[in-house]
Amino acid sequence: YHRADVTRADEVDGLVQAQAYAAALIATSPGVSDDAAAARLTARMERQRRVLGRDKPPAVTLLVDEAALYRQVDTAEVMAAQLCRLREVAALPAVLMQVMPEVAHASVASGYLIADDAVWCENVITGGTYTDPETVTATARRFDTLRAECYRASESLALIERLERQWTTGVRRPTRPVTGASA
Repeated sequence: YHRADVTRADEVDGLVQAQAYAAALIATSPGVSDDAAAARLTARMERQRRVLGRDKPPAVTLLVDEAALYRQVDTAEVMAAQLCRLREVAALPAVLMQVMPEVAHASVASGYLIADDAVWCENVITGGTYTDPETVTATARRFDTLRAECYRASESLALIERLERQWTTGVRRPTRPVTGASA
């Protein structure tokens, strides 16, 4: 595909997961065998290489759920490495990364990827590809309205860098600031 718009409502999308973060998430699947977990991890890392590591990668707009930056997956070291990975990916020329604040929006009900003229949508049970032009257009519109709610790219990067430092120190788990809207 030439362009990909990606959002994930509960965790960092697999396209940009650090290996240890991905392994820890995969390990949380009930009943997953060691062999199945290893196969999933290998496939996820290969997908990253195929998409982001190609000579001419597609333009990727990635919206990262702010809650995922605070939600501890495995250890503080794993979280610091994940935020470092986000910084590295955000620095790629073909990537635009923004953090979406914790807002109510129709697009956060599931993870999805819009690529050219198709949408891949997934939930905890299954996933599917949709190519109906009306569905693709409606999903792209939802993505655009969610993106309008996001922090600017520079603000997003500053937040990721600040939280990476907090996870790195390991003194305490980062917490969200309390505001009038969240109190």
